[in-house]
Amino acid sequence: PSLIRSHCVHEPNTTACFVEPSRNIQFQHGRADCTDFDSEFPYKATKAEHHPNPVADGRATIEFFRDEFDFNGRETVAIFGAHTFGKPSIRNSLFPYTWTSSAINLFNNDYYKNIVAKDRWYINDKECGRVGDAYGNRPQTRWLAHTRKMTHRGGPVFWIHQNHVCPSLYNDKNWSSADRQCVEEADASLGQQCRPDPPTGESRPRTRDELDADPNKGCERWKLIPGADEIALNCEMGLYLDFQVTDGIPHGCSGFEHFSASMASDDKKAVWSQIPGQKDKAQPDCKKQMLAEPAGSTPLSQIMEEYADDQTQWVDDFMAAFEKMMRNGYPDGLTNSPDIHTNLVCPMPSIIGSYTENCYQQESVDSDGAVFKIGNRHKELAGKVYQWNPSTKLFDFAEEQPGATNQLWRLSSGGHQLINEMTGLPLSVESNVNFRIEEKGDDYLVINPMTGKALDCFAARKPGKECKTWKKHGKSNQRFFVIMAA
Repeated sequence: PSLIRSHCVHEPNTTACFVEPSRNIQFQHGRADCTDFDSEFPYKATKAEHHPNPVADGRATIEFFRDEFDFNGRETVAIFGAHTFGKPSIRNSLFPYTWTSSAINLFNNDYYKNIVAKDRWYINDKECGRVGDAYGNRPQTRWLAHTRKMTHRGGPVFWIHQNHVCPSLYNDKNWSSADRQCVEEADASLGQQCRPDPPTGESRPRTRDELDADPNKGCERWKLIPGADEIALNCEMGLYLDFQVTDGIPHGCSGFEHFSASMASDDKKAVWSQIPGQKDKAQPDCKKQMLAEPAGSTPLSQIMEEYADDQTQWVDDFMAAFEKMMRNGYPDGLTNSPDIHTNLVCPMPSIIGSYTENCYQQESVDSDGAVFKIGNRHKELAGKVYQWNPSTKLFDFAEEQPGATNQLWRLSSGGHQLINEMTGLPLSVESNVNFRIEEKGDDYLVINPMTGKALDCFAARKPGKECKTWKKHGKSNQRFFVIMAA
């Protein structure tokens, strides 16, 4: 279930793992943005950018995308699914955390499942352990409106996602002594993850079908994911829930009474949604968003629920909306780009490190072509060869091992890729797989044609370290030689 180190899927080994669009996305080119620019500083556009308001309500959001992109309601809801990918930057936006915890590099419909508050596993460890309620069921979720009063006016207001769960069985970092006791007193014979809380009017543990009398206290209680809270902005939550926002302050539902002009006070205490007369935090009591654009079409909240239930429907609609957005302002359209889908490989990126992962078209390999090992002339790499390390999933140097296919290579038919015999995949360095091979006497330099830098294995002297690229100088750590396989 762990795909990219700490990245997780909620339902491993099911169809929910796979995104299967009905067609390929059509990339296009010919767009020229920022055509009006400063004559002294040509990288500076003179026309101000027009952005949607992240703290606005659903109606304002729909109107913006209708007026600026000619989007209908379905296209607007679909394009917001891009938030399943990546996370906001608090430095740039004042919005912290992430839309989909432990999944910011996964492109799926988890975003919609969160927004519509489907029952969702609580995951807060690197091994993707799934925490549920006391009986191991997928736990209920809710949304709280919240502000940390980062601005002079007390905003911005955003939403935080919570699960009704036991203490995390797989990460006891934040356990209290009471949490530990809750887990220790679970009845494993009943499939319990922690001791069930009492039902209403009772002191005994609840049964599987009974409700927790007080979901805010006890062994089972509402929790966010520490340090990786799942959030939503007003502009997107307003596509599912019907509330209004005036000057950044949400209203129109019970639970928003604490959000008012008083947020601008010097009181540093954060503000949370709370139902009047109740002492605990609570989800605002908002109805579903029944706004439709155009009038008479499917209501926005229903579209959100459709996408939460049907991943293919969402990704198909997202591609159409994305293509339309890219054509915005070009009534005659753009030019279709060449086919990039045939033999396309898109490696799963790592969230750790300074490199992204680019998709590439893999070149074919002649099965009768030469098989060889690759050595480097640096004295500290003597006796070692370049390899794919199956334990670390990295390309590094190790002692030569007879018959080890992870240390064997072939040159692709196009002459640009070094294909590993074990994986069948090309050498990738800093997210580049295409190289130019230059002769250097009896040796070779391996050049990134996009940057002109040479593959340099000075760092690879240390076990488990990868080669990098560096300014071309042709010294020993950049010189490679071939050892033909027997």
